[in-house]
Amino acid sequence: MSTRRSAALRRGAELGAGVLALAWAAGLFTGARPDAVALGQPAPPADRRSGELRGLDEVVPVVSYDLEARLDPEAHTVEGSGSIRWTNTSERPVRELWVHLYMNAFAHERTVFRRDKIGGFRGSAAADGGHIEVKRFFVRQLGRDLWTAEAHTPGDPDDATDIRVELGQEVAPGASLDVELAFATKLPSVVLRAGYAGSFHMVSQWFPKVAKLEPDGTFAHFPYQRLSEFYADFADYRVVIDVPQGFVVGATGAAQAVAASEGRARHTFEQRGVHDFAFAAWDRFQERTRESGGVELRCLFPPGLEAAADAELEAAARGLAVYGEAFGAYPYRTLTIVHPPDSAAEAGGMEYPTLITTGGPFWLAHAPVLVLEHLTLHELAHQWFYGLVATNENAFPFLDEGLTTYATGEALRRAYGHSVTSLLPLELDAVDRATRPGLAQAAPIATSANGFATGGDYGGLVYARAATVLRTIDRVWDGAALRAVGAYAREHRFGHPGPLALEAAIREAGGDQPAAFFHRAVFERGWVDFEPASLTSEPRDEGGFRVNVTVRRRGDLEVPVALEVLDEGGGRTRIPWNGRGTFAKLTAKTGARAVAVVVDPDNLVLVDEDRSNDALRTSPASLAPRALTLGALLGGLALTVAGP
Repeated sequence: MSTRRSAALRRGAELGAGVLALAWAAGLFTGARPDAVALGQPAPPADRRSGELRGLDEVVPVVSYDLEARLDPEAHTVEGSGSIRWTNTSERPVRELWVHLYMNAFAHERTVFRRDKIGGFRGSAAADGGHIEVKRFFVRQLGRDLWTAEAHTPGDPDDATDIRVELGQEVAPGASLDVELAFATKLPSVVLRAGYAGSFHMVSQWFPKVAKLEPDGTFAHFPYQRLSEFYADFADYRVVIDVPQGFVVGATGAAQAVAASEGRARHTFEQRGVHDFAFAAWDRFQERTRESGGVELRCLFPPGLEAAADAELEAAARGLAVYGEAFGAYPYRTLTIVHPPDSAAEAGGMEYPTLITTGGPFWLAHAPVLVLEHLTLHELAHQWFYGLVATNENAFPFLDEGLTTYATGEALRRAYGHSVTSLLPLELDAVDRATRPGLAQAAPIATSANGFATGGDYGGLVYARAATVLRTIDRVWDGAALRAVGAYAREHRFGHPGPLALEAAIREAGGDQPAAFFHRAVFERGWVDFEPASLTSEPRDEGGFRVNVTVRRRGDLEVPVALEVLDEGGGRTRIPWNGRGTFAKLTAKTGARAVAVVVDPDNLVLVDEDRSNDALRTSPASLAPRALTLGALLGGLALTVAGP
């Protein structure tokens, strides 16, 4: 979900202004493209490696929500009622439910969310508070209301976002509970994905939501944390949204009917096989639609942003085709894009099932940089990575944001021929690789959401470095990551896999070496830095020269790499190295005396920590090596200044 890719709006604008500063520099332009939660995952419902995709009709919902939401756009409240059917699909009897009331994160300054003043991440904007009050939680099978007004997050009386509901008796595997529900939600002024700005309302995390039931009968539950996103079971939703007439509504799922009466309109939306429901409502929304591959695309946007809407619809149409081919077809009938007004920027750059939010000023549609397209494709990729492959975003956020960042770069290249701008051969790979160089030692990429020291660490590792690791695997091992992520997405469609499932897919696609590289890079703070240490030439009796190169490998990532020797006659000679060991002494035959050597001339090993030391020359006066060394130095400088 998408440091968030709403931050991509800021970064994108900065990119547009500063792209020329990342001009020619070594390592920046693309070269040749050739715990319980801990690591386990339930077995997939069927072996999908044959290419057969699990369909919506095969998804058995753990929860079914039938809700009604009445929006008061002046009081900024939602009066909610309805019913929940929950089924124990686990292997064991259950004696409790866990319910998330995430809107309570904004209730006061002492909540878990408000106490955690993490820098380098959105959500720090002042808000006038938000909360949710449960008025009725009546379980029909038990014949009583189970809600306790003073319920709070376990061990934390100042937080009420993670609530345990004691059932008082066991619910056997396969048995269901029906809950009659009534609640009232007060929205905050827009902060961290939700709230209002004037009459614009982004309504998310607005209802009591049952936490994810794991196969062993436990619940994956957690309070609303600043860097965490969400995790839930697949569910069926039917939601009636009651708004004043004149308000346009965009929501998860397909619109079924609109009934108008007494100055209000009731919009009904239904969707099977999703794990969240959100909606936006505004009386100033403009609307554009189109169809793409059987999917109804709809964009809601502020007046004057028609060009932005067109760009986003086009990006979504292209993205559905690219992602569908790579990761399996989009299974839903609708996709709604919400472009919030500038006053609600923190509602932008977010994803919900069948609904994404973008954002940004009108001029982005006319900039020579793919900012709107990038943002749209990033949020769209979440329909697969978080949406269809519903990983635990709290325990392993990189499986959500890292895979989405990786997929976004692939989609931009395939859909537009480049991923940043057509003005220069600069790629998103370079931008992500430039994000916080040297960050590998801050924390493992596979750290849980609340385990990062800062938002900058979270963004740099979870988004950028995770994607860079996968792109390195692709470049070094001939597309193994793309094959693996595609197989992983298909096999675990409508599932809840963990990181070992992705590692297994990489092993199957590329073998043990890229799988070991992935494991060490993701779980063990793995890093690597190559540096040529010496270069000498000696005449050969039969003519030409024998070149001797010593190259060092710092760090613990083993990855094959090539070296290129340049000689006085302009010749170029490649020397492969398997990357094992802390150094290697390599030899080659050249037609003239060697003047320089460059490590990784095709820029395949994107995780190399320091590109400025990748070139070594024998003489300061030799022109070609000087240019190479200068390029490497410029590359190091650019990587330093490009980080957030």
